[in-house]
Amino acid sequence: MAIDHAQIAPGGLKLLAPNELAELLNISKTTVYRLVERRAIRFYKIAGCLRFDLKDVEAYLQSGCVEPIAKR
Repeated sequence: MAIDHAQIAPGGLKLLAPNELAELLNISKTTVYRLVERRAIRFYKIAGCLRFDLKDVEAYLQSGCVEPIAKR
């Protein structure tokens, strides 16, 4: 997915809609809403619409990163 069409908010935030986030992460839109419901990912609510900052998405992905086991 090209992020070029992501909305640019004041301050340079690149905001994604739920369907764009789902496509980016290769998950369902339902899973995106579950992440929001559990407050597992930071989001913005603008006029009743959910939006996600790419920096927050990166932070969420880093929080779930599992390091490889070192070979001996």
